[in-house]
Amino acid sequence: MRHLLAAVLILVAIPTLVLVGCATSRSGDEPELGALLDRVVAAGAPGVLVVVREDGKVHTEARGFADRSGSVRMRADERFRIGSITKTFVAALVLLLVEDGTLRLGDTVERWLPGLVPAGRAITVRDLLSHTAGLFDYVEDDRVLRDHERRWTPRELVSIAVAHPPERSPPGGSFAYSSTNYLVLGLIVEEAGGAPLGRQLQERLFGPLGLRRTDFVPGEIRGLHVHGHRPPSHQGVVTGPPVDTSAEAAWWTWAAGAIVSTAGDVQRFFAALLRGRVLSPPLLREMETLVPAGRLRYGLGIATFPTPCAQAWGHTGNVQGTIAVAWNTKDASRQLVLVVNTYPLSAELEEAVRQVQDAAFCSAP
Repeated sequence: MRHLLAAVLILVAIPTLVLVGCATSRSGDEPELGALLDRVVAAGAPGVLVVVREDGKVHTEARGFADRSGSVRMRADERFRIGSITKTFVAALVLLLVEDGTLRLGDTVERWLPGLVPAGRAITVRDLLSHTAGLFDYVEDDRVLRDHERRWTPRELVSIAVAHPPERSPPGGSFAYSSTNYLVLGLIVEEAGGAPLGRQLQERLFGPLGLRRTDFVPGEIRGLHVHGHRPPSHQGVVTGPPVDTSAEAAWWTWAAGAIVSTAGDVQRFFAALLRGRVLSPPLLREMETLVPAGRLRYGLGIATFPTPCAQAWGHTGNVQGTIAVAWNTKDASRQLVLVVNTYPLSAELEEAVRQVQDAAFCSAP
């Protein structure tokens, strides 16, 4: 769990400090969702958006600014960096290659990427997907944070990771969240699929599922989008106003977090995935087979989260000052996407976001 929390602080992993652990359901006298979003903005977020979808009904709320410096209001249909929600897309692509017979879950890293990882003969595709490979998380290395605007290659980032001692648990052992796993998976996808990762995502997922506003964008985002904001902080305490991060590229995230999308497209993807329209039933069952992950449980690129009303399936993301949550019931009959465009959070803002999350997922649209 140490690495899962540490990855939160460096803006790429599952933001468990903010987005997990709902304690109680809402009572009838609590504020409506819009009022709760107002609290998020009042507590210091430039903007926040929520989209709740259930049984054909869609409820949207947005407050504040997508681009505070330009006074661009937040909109519920705006594009944003989804961060580590990218991992679910990459996992689905890997499993499509498994379905084709191009890959096997038992294939080793050494089979596809000889010499890249010292323990490559012991680490399987399944281990990478489930974060049980034991690889150090490259985003915990200070060099990546200090030079996150550099055009890193995936192999450079993996080399940073493997220069560190591996996790205490051997490959195939206990859960230890590491974005390194998904960089390695991205490289395997390119070797096995014979095309760049972005092209394969477009041809096998974005295009067929009609995700017209979803792209793989390791570089700088072009056009209108939600701008992330990163306030200065010291030892986890916010010390000043947030700074716009929209001019930053995301080469350092690559297969671990470089997709840009909208709430509608993210919900369309998860609905297709969870309802069996992306993978065959046996492979969807593989994806949904969970291992303990602290207060969560994690499958192959998908997690479950405890909430007051139901187990939520999906993923969360946190990159370059943008937090994103994609939660769904098991059958995707109820879906939530929540985006807040600042990170790290003050204690007051963290609590305000938690309240929105609970209310949005557990109340009728």
